[in-house]
Amino acid sequence: MVSRVDSLASVEDWEQFFDSFKEHLAPVALEAGPSVSVIDAADTVHPEQTAWARQMARRIYEPVKGKVYVAHGYQMCSTAMLVGPEGVVIVDPGESDTSSAELLADLRRFSDLPIKAVIFTHRHPDHCFSLDGLGITRDDIESGAVDIIAHETFEEWLINDSGLIGPILTARTSLVTYAGFGPRGVIHGALGPFPKPGNKSTHMPTKTVGKIAELDIAGLHIVAFHAYGDAQDEIDLWLPDFRHVHGSETIQGETFPNLYTLRGTAYRDVEAWRAGVDTLLGYAQQADSYSGSHMRPWMGNAFITERITNYRDAIQFVHDQSIRHINRGATGPELVDLVARRLPDHLRDDPWLQPYYGAPEHCVRAIYDGTLGWFTGDATELAAPVHADRARRYVDALGGRDAVLEKAAAAHRAGDYGWAAELLTHLIRVDTTDTAARKAKAEALRQWGYLQKNIYWRSMAIGGANELDDTIDYSQTYEFQPPDVLNAIPATQIISGLRIRLDAEKAADANLTVGFVLPDTAESCAIQLRRGVAVIHDSIPEKTDATVTIDSAHVRELSRDFANADAILAAASQVTDEDIAREFLSYFDPLPAQPTKLVVR
Repeated sequence: MVSRVDSLASVEDWEQFFDSFKEHLAPVALEAGPSVSVIDAADTVHPEQTAWARQMARRIYEPVKGKVYVAHGYQMCSTAMLVGPEGVVIVDPGESDTSSAELLADLRRFSDLPIKAVIFTHRHPDHCFSLDGLGITRDDIESGAVDIIAHETFEEWLINDSGLIGPILTARTSLVTYAGFGPRGVIHGALGPFPKPGNKSTHMPTKTVGKIAELDIAGLHIVAFHAYGDAQDEIDLWLPDFRHVHGSETIQGETFPNLYTLRGTAYRDVEAWRAGVDTLLGYAQQADSYSGSHMRPWMGNAFITERITNYRDAIQFVHDQSIRHINRGATGPELVDLVARRLPDHLRDDPWLQPYYGAPEHCVRAIYDGTLGWFTGDATELAAPVHADRARRYVDALGGRDAVLEKAAAAHRAGDYGWAAELLTHLIRVDTTDTAARKAKAEALRQWGYLQKNIYWRSMAIGGANELDDTIDYSQTYEFQPPDVLNAIPATQIISGLRIRLDAEKAADANLTVGFVLPDTAESCAIQLRRGVAVIHDSIPEKTDATVTIDSAHVRELSRDFANADAILAAASQVTDEDIAREFLSYFDPLPAQPTKLVVR
């Protein structure tokens, strides 16, 4: 049997393929406007990406008449509004106050009842960075007028992403936006249109969900349950009175699941994800309608059950077959041919398992690393020279710089763009100022990117090319650490985050303890420098070298710049020893003066 998708080539072929399943989509309550993605065909865009962009018109869907509305096509996230007799519940408002305000205005055509709660299905920016756009104030939340509901580990993971590893997540995700927008850059976000820029805001939960919780909000009965998906803190929703289930990102959307994201993340436990889908499936088998955080809602129990079953089987297939071949000695790259390109035909042909966001090819490598780590068992990986030294030796072995340039040019002429980029990478690692090598690699990455159907592969290749060409517009940064989001993080966590900015070489002989007192919240903490390690204390030890008294509001205002001695001492109400405090703060990295380079290095 030949896979059906192998016979599709043109934009029109793919549109017809998608159209054949539209009878299973929920009714449209409002046509709000055309897709904001790039929908015109171009020789720099894979036909599937163009056809997929045309599925993203701005619409309000109504899977449960008068009760459940889903705004799709406004941003990456699909925002749901649940209507009860006493008010409404908003599920995943999105990643920008601009977008959430726009979609709320359209949702308000169907209900003007007050917002009683906002549910964050998980902590990723495209789901929870947009409270201000809903018109919700801090006073609304702190007074109890509006509840913020999320999983019990939401705060922990948000602090990890926006606090500890926010800088590198910003740099790697921004490589997508650095591709620019248009037919030679970003055309959509695969899970939805790429978002409009705008202010970002959030708040920590006022109520949390563990394994399962029965919620009664605004006259609605909602069962919230943990179902691992693309986030460890994922919660899904079951509305038994409406026979409707919201699968959040346990079903990531209308695409193959991103079992690993190229922006970088803690290991997404593929077995736990499959188990999460099984939990969701138990509810979906009782449902007549289904919605998710990145999709158009579905109708019909049989269709819903089949889609979710296929989704969980695809996850299990790539996991189990990867482990099968790992046990035979296969490495991560070898799994690409052994597993990723051998999905059963019924899974390859499923319209909602196409590789537009997740792709089996990059997911199987993550399964290897998550199972065994990076080491393959060949000690050569331990003995071989690294990075620039390794590159120099490869260049010498290949005959020198000019010979490598010529071999790369020949590969480019043959359309072997990946090999051309690989060769040129060695030249750039030897000399990051090698203009000819950078220009050649940039063009190879662009041409390779134009051929890709996966949006991450495409955009990161083009963004990398722009970095090589020095043509990046750094104002297009995708920010994991926006100020209003950092303001939601507890101030003691911001202070504790200094530990991952310690310059260990500079602090090799340091032995200092500085306490921080936050009078407005009656909290305190301390950091002890102990010969190259910053040890966090949840309270101030009896013996300290200096104490800084500063309101938590000032800590949040400084947030990312909380190593700037002048700013901290100016904001502090009391410092017992300014000289010690300055010395202490001098051991931590300042904010970087230049954007992080990912390709030119």
